Amino acid sequence: MTAAEIRLSVAIMHHPRRRERIPPLVRDCAPLTARVVTDPDPDGVPSPLRTAKVAWRAVADGATHHLVLQDDIRLIRSFATQVHHAIAARPEHGISLYSHWDSPQNSYLVRRAVIAGWPFAPLSLFEWTPTQGFVLPVRVARELADYLAGIPDDVKDDDEMVVMFCREAGIPVVGTVPHLVDHRFDPTIVGHPGRFHATVFLPAPVLSPTYWQFSTSAEEALARRCRSDEKLPYTVQLHRSRCLLRPLRPGSGEPVEHGFGWYWADHCGLVGLTVSQVVDGFDRLLGVTGLPSGLPWRLALEVWAAGYLLGADAVTVRRGEADGVGPPAAVGAGLAQAAMTSWITSGLAEPDAAGLTVERRAALVAIGLAGVSQGWLGGWQEAS
Repeated sequence: MTAAEIRLSVAIMHHPRRRERIPPLVRDCAPLTARVVTDPDPDGVPSPLRTAKVAWRAVADGATHHLVLQDDIRLIRSFATQVHHAIAARPEHGISLYSHWDSPQNSYLVRRAVIAGWPFAPLSLFEWTPTQGFVLPVRVARELADYLAGIPDDVKDDDEMVVMFCREAGIPVVGTVPHLVDHRFDPTIVGHPGRFHATVFLPAPVLSPTYWQFSTSAEEALARRCRSDEKLPYTVQLHRSRCLLRPLRPGSGEPVEHGFGWYWADHCGLVGLTVSQVVDGFDRLLGVTGLPSGLPWRLALEVWAAGYLLGADAVTVRRGEADGVGPPAAVGAGLAQAAMTSWITSGLAEPDAAGLTVERRAALVAIGLAGVSQGWLGGWQEAS
């Protein structure tokens, strides 16, 4: 299917509390025509699910695909063009246009795809599907509407229901890299705690006409992490200024939000790395660049370790690709810097974040990216 063959229906989930957001959001969708779907009971108990039920029914006549947006987002420049190209590349998939920057699984799966240099990231079958912007083929969108209709509104979270539907229906879900929408720093209607931001967002990305082409072998390699095809599926997390490994146990019923992770230095051997590989590379970096004044050694090492583990993991996706040994294309496009910046900003403990100047934060991003490059090269050499 080509982009010209896509006929996209758009619905915006809206709560009257955010009425000022609608005119600019509708304008930014142009030339797409967006239908605004207002919460049918705005004074009732807050429930995105209640509005999602209506939005997934609001399919325009003649559409091939249906996109549901939420009203607390902003869009990239040339949104309509890029979303058409993305759908044309994966017309039978569910496509998330966003992932939350510190979600336990999907944010790492997106960062892994960024560093591997691919425009889509297969998402978790068990973590909530990001629904700030979500596309489905029309047939599937209507099936989702039927599925949601039988769920009580007091369940509230539509994203938890969407992942269940897609898993049960066998609908593969991918996230766009970069994301095409970002979350505004607004309180959620339901009142979820924390800050909300995209994992990898560039307001005006420069993407070639062929950017969204995607190797099926790469998609399969990335998707194995979402299933149980690997001996030890895992993600890497920066949490309260510590680098952690989080083993995934698909289908075990273990909550994806659990707060338990394995400290990287104690368990990196399980993923084929040694502490000395990681630390020696860090020491070599400091021997060349030194440690920026006022930047704690402890913090710099944790960010380096996260980057190193990410790079060593991402290179496994490129093995067998002709250009696998070269630097990932996404690094040159600025996506890796965006992904690392959001990782650090979301992953630092509050006292550490408060003590960072703009210059020290930029130095941390550079250290993390240097770790990615070193881990990538080390992983490639190990495989060779």
